[in-house]
Amino acid sequence: MVNNYIRKTYRASWSEETMKTAIVEAKKSSIKSASQKYGIPYTTLQRHVKSNSSIKSLGSFKPVFNEEQEKILEKHLRDLDALFYGLSRNEFKELAGEYAKRQNIQTPFKNNIAGKQWFKNFLKRHPDIVLRSPEPTSVARLSAFNKPAVTRFYDLLETIVQEYHITPNMIYNMDETGVRTSSTKPPKVLSVLGKKQVGMVSSLERGTLTTVICCCGATGCYAPPPFFIFKRKRFQPRLLDGACPGSEGTISDSGWVSGAIFLEWLIAFVSYVRPTSECKALLILDNHESHKFYPALEYARDHNVIFLSIPPHTSHKLQLLDVAVYAPFKVAFEIEINKFQKQ
Repeated sequence: MVNNYIRKTYRASWSEETMKTAIVEAKKSSIKSASQKYGIPYTTLQRHVKSNSSIKSLGSFKPVFNEEQEKILEKHLRDLDALFYGLSRNEFKELAGEYAKRQNIQTPFKNNIAGKQWFKNFLKRHPDIVLRSPEPTSVARLSAFNKPAVTRFYDLLETIVQEYHITPNMIYNMDETGVRTSSTKPPKVLSVLGKKQVGMVSSLERGTLTTVICCCGATGCYAPPPFFIFKRKRFQPRLLDGACPGSEGTISDSGWVSGAIFLEWLIAFVSYVRPTSECKALLILDNHESHKFYPALEYARDHNVIFLSIPPHTSHKLQLLDVAVYAPFKVAFEIEINKFQKQ
């Protein structure tokens, strides 16, 4: 049984076409080099060279597609992935079945859909192709994040820095994010193999939204301290218990930032950074509607703060706080919420 298994494994690793090519090359050069090049056992290749016969049919182990056809499938898969339209497992199996049908290839596929074993062998033949969890990216983001838009942003950044002689310690980046007081993405848990459904106890409510505004400096400073927005009718100082020293907070009906709240945060920012006419502050932010609040723009102009907005729909790449701060923060926050619920 062991020998049969080894023989089947070897046979499934090469095609008829590969064996024919290896035989020709072995006759021209050497059996050893051809065996190493094509991954065919030396004795198997030697036997076929000596018998001077072509490879017998591989039966059930005969590949569905030849090398050229499989390269076409592989290229199509890579092209779609590069365009952020990656195929799922089932979509690729359906595509393989449809391609075989259009090429009039006889296959063992059921309902013109490639089987699990074919898909598994395909991944073995192409080890650099793996199943991964994609990050949702809208079409607007894909079309907006382009070289002219990014180049224009950095050109504008350089112009502002040179024109106003802004030093690195006066360059800041701000952004806001919302968190909920209940777990929305429970972590993977250990369970019993074969169990049909794995669950985790969580709060029945969706949770109350709380927004936090953070700001970081180009020199690595964290200023000013976080600014919290609670979904409440009345503000209570105890809401800030355990917050970073110097943290401030306010309330809103939705728990999200508005133009008036952004102005309130901007006042706190100016009082902390203290820009002057000789030493202006550059604040990089996204183009959220609250950042276009006219009184806030007017206050920034009167208090030596220059706004620079990143291009629309590019925050997933250019908003540093989203990538470097909020992403790991939300992972840690989910862990703490799950701990709290268990306790």
